[in-house]
Amino acid sequence: MTDRRPLLILGAGSFAIEVLEAAELAGARVAGFVVSDDLAPPTLRHAGLPVFVESAVPFAPHEVSLAGGIVTTRRRAFVERMAARGFTFLTVVHPSAIVSPRARLDEGAFVGAGAIVASHTRVGAHVLLNRGANVGHDNEVEPFVTIGPGAVLAGSVRVGAGAYVAVGAVIRDHLDIGAGAVVAAGAVVVKTIAPHALVASLLEEALHRVDAR
Repeated sequence: MTDRRPLLILGAGSFAIEVLEAAELAGARVAGFVVSDDLAPPTLRHAGLPVFVESAVPFAPHEVSLAGGIVTTRRRAFVERMAARGFTFLTVVHPSAIVSPRARLDEGAFVGAGAIVASHTRVGAHVLLNRGANVGHDNEVEPFVTIGPGAVLAGSVRVGAGAYVAVGAVIRDHLDIGAGAVVAAGAVVVKTIAPHALVASLLEEALHRVDAR
């Protein structure tokens, strides 16, 4: 990591620990966690590090960088409040992840252990690629998307802002997943998904149509 400032992680749950470990393995010096003002800290310390509320962060924006440690799509408002105060976000990549040198990772993206990002793919700001996610070539993953553990995006897929692709889902090539859509765990998607739709398994639906012929 080229940014040598101390790092604060937004959130203080289990996923924040994953971000902590990835950041430490990548050489970052983590100074603590930050939770939103509407959530009382469950403890004053988490994983042995201090937990601050957002209104009482004891650092000026130029003194630290931030990383997202909240896996739900609700993280967006928190991130935007901190950015509005002048804080900047670090991109964190676990050392075991494989990211093509021809891929692009925008500010605040997280790439978890064992994840793969192939060539000519853009991973937008504050995207979370969880453990073992496989993002193929020529994909466009827009800001604040969450890709769950073991999910697969084939080539030339566009995932709209704020969408959530759950654990083990598979999305076929050359499809659009609309902004804010939710693809359930284990779903196999074979056609374009409308914005804010909830998808269980389009493969099952397609097979039923074939069987009816």
